[in-house]
Amino acid sequence: MSIIDLQNITHVYQSGGEKTVAVNDVSLTLAEGTSNALIGPSGCGKTTLLNIISGLLTPTEGKVLIDGKDVTELPPQGRDIAQVFQFPVVYDSMDVYGNLAFPLRNRGAPEEEIDERVQVTAELLGLEDRLHVNPANFGPEWSQLVSLGRGIIRHDTTALLFDEPMTDVDPGRKLTLRRRISQAQKRLEVTSLYVTHDQHEALTFAEKAAVMKDGEIVQYGSPEELYERPVSTFVGNFIGSPGMNFIDCEFAGEDLKIGKFTIPINESMRDNLDSSWTGLELGVRPNLVNVYDEPEGGGEIPAKVTLTEHLGSYQIITLEMEDIGTVVKAELPLEEKTDVGSEKFIGLTPENIMLFHNGEAIENGKK
Repeated sequence: MSIIDLQNITHVYQSGGEKTVAVNDVSLTLAEGTSNALIGPSGCGKTTLLNIISGLLTPTEGKVLIDGKDVTELPPQGRDIAQVFQFPVVYDSMDVYGNLAFPLRNRGAPEEEIDERVQVTAELLGLEDRLHVNPANFGPEWSQLVSLGRGIIRHDTTALLFDEPMTDVDPGRKLTLRRRISQAQKRLEVTSLYVTHDQHEALTFAEKAAVMKDGEIVQYGSPEELYERPVSTFVGNFIGSPGMNFIDCEFAGEDLKIGKFTIPINESMRDNLDSSWTGLELGVRPNLVNVYDEPEGGGEIPAKVTLTEHLGSYQIITLEMEDIGTVVKAELPLEEKTDVGSEKFIGLTPENIMLFHNGEAIENGKK
């Protein structure tokens, strides 16, 4: 187990006379033994940052520390980090046992120790019945487990890095692979970083996740923090399926105005808003949108149902707010009748909303 500390990491790619800043002044500490995720859209710098941690890339600026030791200039083999790549590599010249034993044999470990470690690793990953099978014809799921096993079989592995490990895995097998990876991380208590653009994968694996955008980390926190208290409209939209709803609004001295409708807000937020602000948005999660068949007398906004989506145990309905044109998504139980074209009323309560000014969250009225 190790503490990984990134200090002001910047990385610039140069092609001809052009420069591209892939990572911009990133600082991040991964606590010892924790599972972490790095998520964000394609091209945001996730893989570049991962390769800097592993030693495959040397940053243009900044330092990488492992347990307080500066390893910025060390190659991968000097960091004892195991990296599982997007497309796994297995040695088809040997069986699964040989694949798992390979790192230990390279280090001259005695065969008795090798056999013990192979058996333990195979049991951990569910490979015990495949030890003497050639992995050449394995699908991506089993190949990833063999690749992971090679990484964790050593006692001195300081960290596990995963670079989009589910990319080539059949959707029906992803849950099994993710569960085995998570179980291995928890049993070994090894510091881990899982890179993906899929928020569901990331947030079911990690204790904490860092959200990246344009080469920068915009928020690092628990899945609950990212969902309930996003620091920006970007995070609010990126986290959640569907993401947070955003509605243009104005501060009218005491309350919020959405078109001709008035929305009450808490005093703590009201006292710190400025009526001259433009770019003010109200944010609300779909599960916190109240939907009524009739107005409740609290400033509900008329809306029409334009789409219903049944998603297992619940439904997502899309509503267009009357006279405003803004579309809002709401999460409802399946048993609630919501025909397309039906009239509903949207209720937004102070405890369920957030406010954003020019894309940044306002906490209790203070940015």
